Amino acid sequence: MKPLILGTAGHIDHGKTTLVKALTGIDTDRLEEEKKRGISIELGFAQFELPSGQKLGIVDVPGHERFVKNMLAGATGIDIVLLVVAADDSVMPQTEEHLAIVDLLGIKEGVIALTKADIVDEDWLPLVEEEIRGVISKTSLKDAPIVPVSGKTGMGLEQLKEVIDGIARNILPRKDKAPFRLPVDRVFTMSGAGTVVTGTLWSGEIHPEDKVHVYPADKEARVRNVQVHGSKEGIAIAGQRVALNLVGLEKDDIERGDVVLAPGFLTPSFMLDGQFKLLESAPKELKNRARVRVHHGTSEVLGRVVLTDREVLKPGDTAFVQLRLEQPVIPKYNDNFVIRSYSPVQTIGGGRILDSHPVKFRLANKDDFTHRCEIFLIGESVDVIRLYLAEAAGFMTEKQLWVRSELDEERVREGLGALKESGEVFVMTIDKSDNYILKDKFDAHIKAFEGFLNDNFKKNPLNPWMSKQLVRSQLFDWMSDKEFDAFVAHAQASGKVVVDKAQVAHAKAQVTVGAEDEALIERLTKAIVDGAYGPPETTWLAKEFAVDLKKLNSLADLLTREHKLVRIAPNMYFEAGLVEKAKAEIKKNFSGKQISPADVRQLFDTSRKYVIPLLNYFDMTGVTRRVGDSRIVR
Repeated sequence: MKPLILGTAGHIDHGKTTLVKALTGIDTDRLEEEKKRGISIELGFAQFELPSGQKLGIVDVPGHERFVKNMLAGATGIDIVLLVVAADDSVMPQTEEHLAIVDLLGIKEGVIALTKADIVDEDWLPLVEEEIRGVISKTSLKDAPIVPVSGKTGMGLEQLKEVIDGIARNILPRKDKAPFRLPVDRVFTMSGAGTVVTGTLWSGEIHPEDKVHVYPADKEARVRNVQVHGSKEGIAIAGQRVALNLVGLEKDDIERGDVVLAPGFLTPSFMLDGQFKLLESAPKELKNRARVRVHHGTSEVLGRVVLTDREVLKPGDTAFVQLRLEQPVIPKYNDNFVIRSYSPVQTIGGGRILDSHPVKFRLANKDDFTHRCEIFLIGESVDVIRLYLAEAAGFMTEKQLWVRSELDEERVREGLGALKESGEVFVMTIDKSDNYILKDKFDAHIKAFEGFLNDNFKKNPLNPWMSKQLVRSQLFDWMSDKEFDAFVAHAQASGKVVVDKAQVAHAKAQVTVGAEDEALIERLTKAIVDGAYGPPETTWLAKEFAVDLKKLNSLADLLTREHKLVRIAPNMYFEAGLVEKAKAEIKKNFSGKQISPADVRQLFDTSRKYVIPLLNYFDMTGVTRRVGDSRIVR
């Protein structure tokens, strides 16, 4: 059966704990002070089985206004709310505050237990029910059944169980396929076991021996044991009350409000974009940048509400906001949050997280901010994925999109599938993994690539070639080497560029050599050929020919690309055939042996000035391997 959690809510002394004990036989008040004062201070936990056999975990929350933050910690992750209203008191302040919290947390299933029904007149009950109906009419519990009960006499308990059973049967299994996430609502130590944490498992599953990550301590731990409703289990799944015995942590390393996660899933954030509603019951308007208490999961942190389209938010109004926190939380897209005023402390509103890791809001970008929030609010996977691809600097893998968007993997694939079908996305395979980019962005990158190569060719009409690494560093520094190689390969396959080893040029770049340059090439070639193993450097030739050195080197590089010359060192070129002859001579005379610069100088009757660059060239091309001051001929 699907795991379900039922949570109580209601005013102090309306009989929540008594009712839970009557239903389950378990007294959830475990602290001595709770028993002494007769009120719940901390969260209480129990479980019971419904008539159908469905098992429910129960979280019993305190009703006193001083302990609403504890109530909030317990209310996260519940599926069904049991709103308790005493028949002799009817609706009271904490009834309404708890009801508002239930509404803000998006809990849609519930039942109202009209407790102490045995101590009031029968004709009084309909009046109380009518008042309750009026209070819940604008909330998520507006259609919730009301069941008169008594925790003392047992009146109505069987009917209440049947009603809860009916609600439980109609709740669909959780669809969230995200990894393991457990907001911690209790921490304690056990002799011989160590640190134990409890909470309602929000997503994923956990097993003994699993590795987990703890935030905000940012520490790794190992799960020694897993308990579900007090029983040791081999697995716990989303929706269950869970206790984890963690190894590798001290009790002081973790506290209520912290989160235990699957490693690599979610990261801390100091800012949240969201949709926020200020309750109609809020005592006053909310000013821009007001300091508030932000409740998310089981945590409470201080922060400020940045209103993005107004200076004041009126009670009952809803707006897109940015929450700027004084301490980080571990948020996820679509999580709910509750806001309480800083002082006096009172629940004033809440909403839904739309972006868990936004950029800082700027008034100049108000329209973009609103557009993003509207997309996230509707939540169509294709629109969300399109937005993140549009904002990405470059390519994104399916996993990167899943991590950034915080949609489950199935919805990411759904969004990508729709974009591929519409032709809006380009897919490039890198290391056997599909990488995605919007087609318009990819085409713009190709166009920029072509333009960059063309501009270089206009500046260097004798040399259209550029180092691939230089192009990447100047134009596409956001690409990795592997991404850029794949990008260049695609541009080459589509006829946009040509590639020669580590160099790239525009496919349409054609070098045109005029009569004057042809004559200069002839003189340059003759001088280098005549020089044999001691050719003149281009610095000397430029002066001799009375031409610009840069132009002369460009012509020499052109001859190098035509395999007529070989560039041995800056401003030093050898005739290509002579280099091949030198390589053959070295292998013939020294194959497998050591060769020194003196050997080469003697072999080719040249000076050390040319020998060292020639040997360096042979090292680079694999003819020789340097060992100290000598070389080994391969």
